Amino acid sequence: MDGSSRLSAHLHYGQLSPLSASIAAREHGGPGADAFLEELIVRRELSFNYTTYNPHYDRYEGLPAWARATLQEHAGDRREHTYTRAELDAAQTHDPYWNAAQRQMTRTGRMHNYMRMYWGKKVLEWTPTPQEAFDTLIWLNNRHEQDGRDPNSWVGVGWIFGLHDRPWTRRPIFGTVRYMNAGGLKRKFDIEKYARQWAE
Repeated sequence: MDGSSRLSAHLHYGQLSPLSASIAAREHGGPGADAFLEELIVRRELSFNYTTYNPHYDRYEGLPAWARATLQEHAGDRREHTYTRAELDAAQTHDPYWNAAQRQMTRTGRMHNYMRMYWGKKVLEWTPTPQEAFDTLIWLNNRHEQDGRDPNSWVGVGWIFGLHDRPWTRRPIFGTVRYMNAGGLKRKFDIEKYARQWAE
């Protein structure tokens, strides 16, 4: 239900060594240990490499060319819902799952890992342009997340727009950038319980 180790902020601020965390996880084992180690070692290293070697890591221009091209091709697509930055910040959308994720972040400084991906994809879907969506996500993430301004956060936002991913089936707004919907949430965990937990 928590969907997080709650260690991101401690890693970000240097209170915990990733080496110590990985050794402890390997020794403990159990469900989720492999996924935790993959994120802590492989994904974290990819994030540090990206922010070290890409001078535009914190800007839309730093995203892969294929992703920017397909998003630009679909930038004029009709959006059923659009929200201002203030509305998003206040969790005032039509989507109770998204609102729950935003409230969890603003109240605790962290978010369920799977919801963080959904949260970002929906901002891309609900914002007039992909560039504005990128800037809004960076602003929200750095404003509220305990691990904001961390290499993992920069890359996590970039992933929403195709970074470290591949082209998928073409669809409106997203082009060939990966899409997510609420149906996927229901297959992953008890989204209704999560939404009730973070209701107003």
